[in-house]
Amino acid sequence: MSATRPIIDAVAAHLQAALPWVQVDVFPENPFDYQFIHPTGAVLVGYQSSKFTQIEGLGTIAQQRDVVLHLTIIGAHLHGDDGTLAILDEVRLAIVGFKPPNCLPCSLLQERFLSEDAGAWQYELTVQTTTQQVQVCQPENLPVFTQTRTRQVGDPLAPDLKPQTP
Repeated sequence: MSATRPIIDAVAAHLQAALPWVQVDVFPENPFDYQFIHPTGAVLVGYQSSKFTQIEGLGTIAQQRDVVLHLTIIGAHLHGDDGTLAILDEVRLAIVGFKPPNCLPCSLLQERFLSEDAGAWQYELTVQTTTQQVQVCQPENLPVFTQTRTRQVGDPLAPDLKPQTP
C-alpha cells in the first residue's frame, strides 16, 4: 500500500515521540495562517513529491515509489541546547532509518536554511522513503469451487461421474 497520509502521520508520531520537548504537526493546510507559539520549537511534516520507476513485471502494474517529505524545523532561537540547530540535529538523528508503514527506512536528501523572522528560525530537512505503487486488480468472475471428491489409485469412479473422453 502506498497511501501518502499514513506515511506522513507515522513520521509525525515518530518525531513527536523522539522529541517530546517540541511540537510536531502535519504541515498546515494554509501555511500563511500557521502561528508558531511553542516556547521552544516545532517540526512540521509535509509531503513534497514522489518519483516512480519503470513498470516491474508483466500483466500487473507495480512500480517503486520514492516518496519525498519535507520537515520544516522552527525554533525560538538559533543556538543553545534547545535552539533550532539542536532541534535540526535531533530530527536528523530520529528520522534516519525510521520505517513508515509499508516503506523502506527513511534517508536524508538535503537540508537548507529557509528564513528568520522576529527571532524564529526556519530550516527545511528533506527526507525520502520508498514504497510500492501497485495496480488495484478486480477479481475475475470465475466459477466458485464448492466440493472435492478424493479417491485412491485403483478405486472406481463415483457412479454419478463420467470419465473424460479425449
